[in-house]
Amino acid sequence: MSEFLSESFMVPDWPAPANVKALISTRNGGVSAPPHDSFNLGLHVGDDEKAVKENRQLLNETIGENVACQWVSQVHDNHVIDVQKELVDEATHADAIYTQRESVACGVLTADCLSVLFTDVAGREIAVAHAGWRGLAAGVLQKTLAHFSAEPVSIMAYLGPVIGPCHFEVGNEVRQAFQALELNEIENQLPVLFQESETPGRWMADLYAIARIILTSKGILQVYGEPLCTYCEFDQYYSYRREGETGRFASVIWKESD
Repeated sequence: MSEFLSESFMVPDWPAPANVKALISTRNGGVSAPPHDSFNLGLHVGDDEKAVKENRQLLNETIGENVACQWVSQVHDNHVIDVQKELVDEATHADAIYTQRESVACGVLTADCLSVLFTDVAGREIAVAHAGWRGLAAGVLQKTLAHFSAEPVSIMAYLGPVIGPCHFEVGNEVRQAFQALELNEIENQLPVLFQESETPGRWMADLYAIARIILTSKGILQVYGEPLCTYCEFDQYYSYRREGETGRFASVIWKESD
């Protein structure tokens, strides 16, 4: 089970190499006022900019002042930024960040969408992906893995908190988008991945299970995480579907220098 470093940060429970560090923030321990209370890290959600920057400073102090945190403008698609090759700032449109560089933290912001952390077992390559249903259906996980030089058997993934099938009600277009992937594992488990809602023509979707299937279909056998529902765990995480106007929590991964 993952441990909490403080009220503001959870340390993922996975056997990452010693030089690879990761944190997932909570909604607690910051300075943002309601409805973004209190540890909001998103500048794009209507929160006071000064409060967000103060919260981000706490994050920077926690991961290390010598580590530069990279953020992008997430657009629910499949573009992956390689920070070796492309300049990154918060205006850059992407939904995943990959690097081999030390002292560079790759971060995504979520409030119901899934975050996925990646590393190879040697600790040479790391990445993080923002994977809502659109990104998953568009192949953001597959495109992230395509940046790795390590073989799939040598790559591990950690699935962060995400809205669970208990509350993620979707329409037929979402179910059909995943059927279009033509993955036998998804097709075979469709009645489990999309259970009928009490509302006719609607479905309760399991993004966590879908992500696991996509990863294993690409040969990733080391998949870790706990199916923590952002909607249910309202005391720890932000949920856009539950709250509407709300904050964002971060999933961050970086390599320490030797």
